[in-house]
Parts: sequence; structure tokens; C-alpha cells
Amino acid sequence: MRTADLIELLAHDVRATAPGVANRRLLAALAAGGLVTFAVVALWLRCQPLLAAAQQPWFWMKTAYTALLTVAGVASVRRLAVPGAKVGAAPVAAALIVLAMFALGAGQILSTAPAGRLALWLGQSWKICSPLILLLALPIYACLVMAIRGLAPTRPALAGTAAGFAASALAATLYSLHCPEQAAAFVATWYTLGIAAATVLGGIAGRRLLSW
Repeated sequence: MRTADLIELLAHDVRATAPGVANRRLLAALAAGGLVTFAVVALWLRCQPLLAAAQQPWFWMKTAYTALLTVAGVASVRRLAVPGAKVGAAPVAAALIVLAMFALGAGQILSTAPAGRLALWLGQSWKICSPLILLLALPIYACLVMAIRGLAPTRPALAGTAAGFAASALAATLYSLHCPEQAAAFVATWYTLGIAAATVLGGIAGRRLLSW
């Protein structure tokens, strides 16, 4: 059977991969990769005093942003990991979440005196925030790729892009346990930049790693 014929056959039979199997594989991959990333954050970067941070609105602002992006990313991965499924509304939801955070950050910048705007935007860790999120996403991405490879994705670049997005959003959530930055403008810029970089690189890598 030619490869094109096999792909067409799989695309017309989504039931070839049972939903329960796909869900279990992807959740196991997220748990395994997330555990590695959490260990890196806890043992290398060190978590901030979480009890004190959890009492502050900015902590939940960051957590809600990255957690919602994680949910959207995982939903996209779930659809793109198997043949024939449509992408769905998750990418649109993710875009709206990002736009909402940028609007919140812009409002914060505009309400701050001009002399303090640059400091608010850059914070204390703008140089390392995005690269660290990208680095922390690697274990999660690797686990997701291994799980997706067993589910016969027919759009490897898109599946890799979704995996990079989901991995980096989860990595950003775990990174926030360390990051003491409090400004929405900082999160909207530097967290999102790290997630965007991982998303692009995930798509490039996925084209090769997820092809079959």
C-alpha cells in the first residue's frame, strides 16, 4: 500500500485510535514532562515563597494566563495527534486569551507614570524569562512527541506546533512558581515571547520528528 493511500485510509477512520488511548498517552506525557520541569524549577531555580505569593492577585493573574493557554494547547494537541480530526476552536481561544493579557498589560502601562513604564515592562528578569521558558519546555515537548508518534498524526508540522505551544504554556505555569515578577505587562511580553518561540521551534522540529 502506498503511503498516500494509507494516510487517506486513516483520515477516513478516526476510530483507528481509540479516544481513551490517545487521552491516556497524552496525559501521561504531560505528567512525565511536567514532573521533570517542576524538578528543575524546584531544585535549580528555586520556588518563591508560595504561601505569601498565593495571597497576591498578581500570582493568580500569571497562573490563570498560562494555565488557560495550557488547556488550549492540550486541546489542540489532542485533535492533531490523530488522523482526520479537525483543529477546532482551541487556537482561536488561545489567541483571545493572549489578546486579553496584552490589553491588561497595555492598560497597566498607560496607568503608570511615564518614568516608571520601562521598569514595569522589563522587570528584573526580562533577559532570562523567555529563554528559561523555552528551556523548561523541552522535557515536556520531548514526552509529547513520543506520545504523539504512536498516534499516527497526519499533519506533523501542525502537531509539532501544538505540542510546542502546550509544552511551553505548561512550562510557563511551572516557571511562575519561581518568577517573582508581578506586572501584567511583563507577563504579556516575556512569557508570551517564550511560548511563541517554543511554538515555532516545535513546529519546525515536528515536521521531522512526527513524520512517518
